[in-house]
Amino acid sequence: MAAQSSGSKFLRILGIILLSLAVLMTLLGGIGTTCVAFGAEKYGPRMAALVPVKPIFQALVVISIAAGIFGLFATIRLARRQGGAYWQVLLFLIAGAIASAVQYYYSLTLRGSTAPNNVRLYLTVLALVVMLIYRLPGLWDKIGYERGAGGPGGTRLAGGAALCLCGLVTLTAPLWAGPTHMVDGYNTVEVLLWQLLLTGGVMLAGGISLLAAPPVIRWAMAEKA
Repeated sequence: MAAQSSGSKFLRILGIILLSLAVLMTLLGGIGTTCVAFGAEKYGPRMAALVPVKPIFQALVVISIAAGIFGLFATIRLARRQGGAYWQVLLFLIAGAIASAVQYYYSLTLRGSTAPNNVRLYLTVLALVVMLIYRLPGLWDKIGYERGAGGPGGTRLAGGAALCLCGLVTLTAPLWAGPTHMVDGYNTVEVLLWQLLLTGGVMLAGGISLLAAPPVIRWAMAEKA
């Protein structure tokens, strides 16, 4: 029983981490696309090829940001094992995957490159596949995403791990997204540098605090005893 419980807890946490990364990439993708969606002609000939589809990219910006915000609240509800959260998560993943796939198509056909949106698409599809697998009979009951309020330990661990990963991804965005955002030797990701560093730092600090909370609490109780 203990091994089964540990395995279910691992799958539950893995799902929350994948969803959190999909949410983060959807939000970063929506925000990061604004420069091209509203000013593709300013970023060299390769990006200028997207000028004819600027209205489509502008719509994708709105859809991606809205989907990311919706997905954030849906993921929080799923981590808390609240009823109906699973279907909200699926709705976010489907909407995010479609928006990313449309952007992937136009980026590939018009400018010959899809990065870093390709990472967002693959990650969102992976999270969608995992969530669909989790719904299989027998497996769903063991994972127990909607079995009532979850224990504080499991929720804290899932949230802490997800926040740490999302924080690291955000902090390092200028590095992994930079090669695809170079215009005349300038990394355009740095336009949002302080926002990325601040947001990533807050998420990383929040994740570490959640992961460190149980040992600190146990230490405080031992000292009090």
